[in-house]
Amino acid sequence: MTKLIYSVLLCHFIAAFAALGMPLFLPVVLPTLGASIDADWAGVLFILPTFCTALAARFWGNFADRYGRRRSLLRAQLGLAAGFALCGFADNLAMFVFGLIVQGTFGGTMAASNSYLSSQIKEAKTLGKSLNKTQLSARLALIVAPIGLGWSLSETNPLNAYLWLCVLPLIAMGITLTLPVDKPADQNLEKPNSEPQQEKPVAQKNAMHAIRWIFFAQFGFAFSMVVTFPYFSPFVQQYGITNHAWIGFLYALPHGVYLLLAGKIHVLSDGLNRHQPLRTLWLGFALLAVSSALHLIASETALIAARIIFGIAMVCCYHGLHQHLASNLDRKLSGKVFSRFDAMSKWGGVAAGFCASFISSLGLLEVPFLLSAIVSVITLIALVLHFKIWKSTCYKLNPLRLASCARMRCSSTVRKPNSTR
Repeated sequence: MTKLIYSVLLCHFIAAFAALGMPLFLPVVLPTLGASIDADWAGVLFILPTFCTALAARFWGNFADRYGRRRSLLRAQLGLAAGFALCGFADNLAMFVFGLIVQGTFGGTMAASNSYLSSQIKEAKTLGKSLNKTQLSARLALIVAPIGLGWSLSETNPLNAYLWLCVLPLIAMGITLTLPVDKPADQNLEKPNSEPQQEKPVAQKNAMHAIRWIFFAQFGFAFSMVVTFPYFSPFVQQYGITNHAWIGFLYALPHGVYLLLAGKIHVLSDGLNRHQPLRTLWLGFALLAVSSALHLIASETALIAARIIFGIAMVCCYHGLHQHLASNLDRKLSGKVFSRFDAMSKWGGVAAGFCASFISSLGLLEVPFLLSAIVSVITLIALVLHFKIWKSTCYKLNPLRLASCARMRCSSTVRKPNSTR
């Protein structure tokens, strides 16, 4: 099982290296196409693949559940390769944009990787840790790719780089073909000793209700995080920090903290969540609000502290989301669940990008951090209220089932897969 998990993670890192690295260099690529477009349109192209991935998420989720999660993962890797090849062969802006659309519409390796892992890992706690690791591989690619591509682009034509990069998803495809094939959901037949039919709708309704709230939390988290990204450099420059290497270090610091702590967060989470299943997630949003507010203090020391706390908040939020999702997941619907979970992250990022762009056009560089803090607090309050209302409702419906409901919600609970999975 360990070999399978790390094979999937390697494939995801390879694909993410290509997908997350090149958008940063769009301002270098566009002039080679003879395109004279302003910075606003360059920003639109930056988020275009993300937007297309979010739009296509529902379709590919249904595809994964119907035809198999490994097949969907292969589709995502092939889609990335095709999109990069089209961009590499582009000799005009229209063809390049078409390549970006293909990359986004037929890509989506994060959701596909998570969905495939859920078909192979039956223990909820282990699945939650694996979801943390797929996010870790994305963060690692986010740090390594700009450095590696920045060096290589100084030696080659940017469009040729797209052609080289299209090979990476094909390598990932080759590795994925060696992994076990999962059964599509509609081939998982009912067994005679399975859960009583009358209890299934109630259990599934409770689980889906919890997951819908996690989608909301994912959107709030993605928005609060991404809205601070686009104009971080000019924001810190107004505090007198002008060294670009130092600015880059401060920008990457939260991602570095995530890489350091993501593998250890379950130790803290097990203690925090012993009596309250959502404490790690609540702590994450609280720290996110505090760190965003700390950015507004005109002090380099406060800024460093804010970036470190921001990274810890990312660790807590991702772990809380992943563990809660894994513990309430209906494996027969994993394609739909993970595609929509990833789509909410994409929609949050797109909304944050538009908000940050509009706010920066007004010259209000501090406002994105204030907005991040406000959205984090709103999301935290909504999650606390939701849990209290859910707990009260569960008790009123049947006091004897409150403990079992709590176990279902607890992210640290190890659930045995039922016979229908």
